[in-house]
Amino acid sequence: ARTVEATHLLALDFETGGRRVGVGPGLLEGNAVHEECERIAGIIDPRFGINTVVDERGRAVRVFAGHWRAAHREGCRQYVADHAVKIGEKRPVVIVSCGGFPYDINLIQAHKALDMAALACEDGGAIVLLAECRDGLGRPDFLKWFDEKNSGALEQRLRNAYEVNGQTAWSLLIKTERYRVYLVSELPDEDVCRLRMIPARSLNEALKEIGGNCAAYVMPHGARFLPTL
Repeated sequence: ARTVEATHLLALDFETGGRRVGVGPGLLEGNAVHEECERIAGIIDPRFGINTVVDERGRAVRVFAGHWRAAHREGCRQYVADHAVKIGEKRPVVIVSCGGFPYDINLIQAHKALDMAALACEDGGAIVLLAECRDGLGRPDFLKWFDEKNSGALEQRLRNAYEVNGQTAWSLLIKTERYRVYLVSELPDEDVCRLRMIPARSLNEALKEIGGNCAAYVMPHGARFLPTL
């Protein structure tokens, strides 16, 4: 657990504030988190590695085997080639679904789809996240991170008491400060508001509140595709 926390902590740049340059989805070279994971794996130096890419039903659709580092890197390269979607521009509205169960089993898992949607949304725009969250937030203590007034204050807190789920909360706060995030879920409205999101009972309700005829993106399987400019 300490190793997992230490590697995740590398995603934050405490000197400049915010996320460390080079850390993000689809990035290997110059990614401090990935490079540290490779360094740790190199200590063991396995003789052979097998990596799989699975579809939405959990079935293996690609297998990459061989030297542990080469097989993993090739798997990543192929995954990005298959799942990166070129977009011509960011748009003011993004509607994103996690793709159903189990991808929206709780808010922590659903955040992965929100992460991808943010890459396609204009600053100041609106994101509508469709996530059932039948199992709630994902951790009973997740709301404690939202006692901080903003993402900057939470970042300071993480410097002294880092936890992986605290980083998820920090990432969520950054998005709610940059975009209006509407959440259609089974979570209590009071919890959604504490998360700094806007609760909505349906997609139509959220779109009515957004108003206007805006250009939008629709992402039915949010976490499976990586928008790139």
